[in-house]
Amino acid sequence: MTALSVEELVARHGLLVAVREVSLSVSEGEVLALVGANGAGKTTLLRTIAGAHPAASGRIRLAGRDIAGLPAHQRVAQGLALVPEGRKLFGEMTVEENLRVAGDRARSGRWNLPAVLDAFPMLQPLRHKRASTLSGGEQQATAIARALMTNPRVLLIDEVSLGLAPVAVDLVYQSLAALIADGATLILVEQDLQRALRVAGRVVCMLEGRVVLQAPTAEVSREQVTAAYFGLARADRSSTVEGQS
Repeated sequence: MTALSVEELVARHGLLVAVREVSLSVSEGEVLALVGANGAGKTTLLRTIAGAHPAASGRIRLAGRDIAGLPAHQRVAQGLALVPEGRKLFGEMTVEENLRVAGDRARSGRWNLPAVLDAFPMLQPLRHKRASTLSGGEQQATAIARALMTNPRVLLIDEVSLGLAPVAVDLVYQSLAALIADGATLILVEQDLQRALRVAGRVVCMLEGRVVLQAPTAEVSREQVTAAYFGLARADRSSTVEGQS
């Protein structure tokens, strides 16, 4: 069953079109990696899906329901949660307080404070520490755990490993592995292509606001993704056409 679908979505920053008629979908229990260079439109796409950025046109459906007209908090209530780039934690609040804030307006479901702390064991000894005192990896784990407290149908995670030390990235992905094994539906924006292709069942690559590659990870090579990532595949096609004309 399709958990989330986006059809011909357009989003702008003023006169700049950042997302250009993007269409994609993710099935229940699927992990989708969203990749692309800086400025490709990935963050704007996730923010628009989540309701944090206005859509100029297009449709967004969550479990078959059109949510394009709903404000962000109502999308959360319907089961859509975003872990934003930069984490955006409440720095003066403790880890536990950050989690409880999200849990206060959660959908019904299995994810409560004990369950989330079980899934993110690194947070258990940190629960009474202020978020501003945490390392980057600990903050990222807290941000993901906070989103999980809302019991989402679909979890959107922007820039999973950006700015984190390799050890911190490993810890975050260990916790994500537990969610994936549990059947969570995830869309991950990830700069590390190797990790993205390893954990996701499907990859979508954006370039200049458009989807330029969409394929199961088992059917695409890293070289093909890299070519799409930098626009080399499109350049090669253009060269071929010019050579034949």
